[in-house]
Amino acid sequence: MDFSCFEMVCIRCIRYLRQIFKVLESSYWMDKNTFERLLNADSESEHLEFKEAKNQFPLKSGRKSLFGYYCAIANEKGGKLIFGVTNKVPRKVCGTKAFQDINKLKQKVYEQFNRTIEVEEFIYDGKRVLILSIPSRPIGEAIGFKGQYLMREGESLVNMTSEIIKKISNEYTQDFSAEICTNAKFLDLDSKNIGILRSLLKQSKKVEKKINDYSDERLLVDLGLIRDKKITNAALILLGTEKSLKKFFPHAEIRFQYKEDKNKVRSDSSHIFQGGYLGYYDKLWNLINLRNRNLFIHVGLRILKKQLIDEETIREAINNAIIHRNYSEIGSIIITQSLKEIAIESPGGLLPGVTIKNIVDETRVRNKLLAEVLSKCDFVESFGNGVDLMIQNQLSMGKRMPDYNNTTEYKVVLEIDGMVHDTRFARYVSRVAIDKNKELNYKELMVLMMIKEGKKVPPGELTENLFSLGLIEKIGSKKYILSKKYYSHIGKTGEYTRRKGLDKPKNKELILEHLRNHKKGYMKDFMEIFSGEIPHGTVSNWVFELRNEGKIEFIGNPQIVRGKNKGYWALKK
Repeated sequence: MDFSCFEMVCIRCIRYLRQIFKVLESSYWMDKNTFERLLNADSESEHLEFKEAKNQFPLKSGRKSLFGYYCAIANEKGGKLIFGVTNKVPRKVCGTKAFQDINKLKQKVYEQFNRTIEVEEFIYDGKRVLILSIPSRPIGEAIGFKGQYLMREGESLVNMTSEIIKKISNEYTQDFSAEICTNAKFLDLDSKNIGILRSLLKQSKKVEKKINDYSDERLLVDLGLIRDKKITNAALILLGTEKSLKKFFPHAEIRFQYKEDKNKVRSDSSHIFQGGYLGYYDKLWNLINLRNRNLFIHVGLRILKKQLIDEETIREAINNAIIHRNYSEIGSIIITQSLKEIAIESPGGLLPGVTIKNIVDETRVRNKLLAEVLSKCDFVESFGNGVDLMIQNQLSMGKRMPDYNNTTEYKVVLEIDGMVHDTRFARYVSRVAIDKNKELNYKELMVLMMIKEGKKVPPGELTENLFSLGLIEKIGSKKYILSKKYYSHIGKTGEYTRRKGLDKPKNKELILEHLRNHKKGYMKDFMEIFSGEIPHGTVSNWVFELRNEGKIEFIGNPQIVRGKNKGYWALKK
């Protein structure tokens, strides 16, 4: 071996040793001196918690469980939870038998929070001490447990105030997608993907500039994807080469799988999409569309052709996953297609302030620059989450609404129904669009669906508009049914008669007829007459109107409601 080769080997060895020392320096493993410094700390803090736990400690029962302390410490930017030490100064090491199976403990924490935890067994004076190093919460997200976002307040665990949660949420004003990706270069972007971007912008109705006059670099600067001659995270996510994405964002990928039955363990086929999103977004839809089927809706003499898996809905859902996922979380976007539905799972839960109930109206963006660029490409509405569009498409085809019920604090799960459950409703909606020259929006469709299912709908502007269009009818002051025209259209005129019921005088006559036949009557009897479809308050009002008209009277003590002596209604003699 000549000197130059020997020198090269030495340099590599030195570099390797430096890496080892760096790992050791950053390691969480405890030494005796460090541990004693922790023992002698003046008091516990939001970053340090001692628990005696000689025998055991609750894992998840109540806020003062391991999961509760995990949340509180993570929300305070991380720290240590130490078992086997008294918490009062001077502290004593008593040892602990809690959580003997460390691997199982790590697994339970990961299953609950989708986040790791570092655990060390440390022996001090022959006694076992357990040291849990809890990482900080992600930027812009509070860690929750059983619907509670906990924090430390003195020695207590308390719920975060809405102001604190809002402050955490506002950390996203920094916008991860707009941040510079250190060490990324222009060569890390795929020229083919830039070409696709250019083509999309030319076709877009939201861009009026002459795109052909711009060089590739100037185009990306104008869009904000390059800033100060440096590449942003959004540029890589949308335009990066497969090699650069694997290097900088290995989890920025979409994993697709098809299962005939969604409950099967193994998929029937699968595919991984890597590289910049604009390079494969069409290929992904084409793969989904392979198993699509056509739906023919007969509206009068017309036959409307639609797809069971609606392209606009699925593209909107996938775009939302790209825009709103948390790229700092380990995990890929997973799309599972089955015969009856498509499920899209993306890392990172809903942003603070956004819930399953208000997701339609509460719009927040996790990656603003990504949203802006895709909006200019006509992929999505600017800063809109598109849930309203998906609802409109689903309900208008007689399908169930988009379902977010399996969403957790650490992942968003959207299930999109692929089956038509009410073709007659779909035909009616199409008929309205043709006859009234009006496409019903998602709010109007939701109200119609609720009324169709017999659910209560509060009166308001929406119900007034639908009433004026002749799509619904009023029963009393607060109850609605779909119009006579709807039931005639679907061939269910009998159901219309049943739902509409009789008018008030005839309903009151039914109460009198009951008393003629049975001599006495109770409120439960009167409610049974109307099969529970008329509110208790309305029936009660009719009864008192009959009394005031001198047709019936109450016999007995109204205070006695049980037994043989309870009061009852009878015809007035």
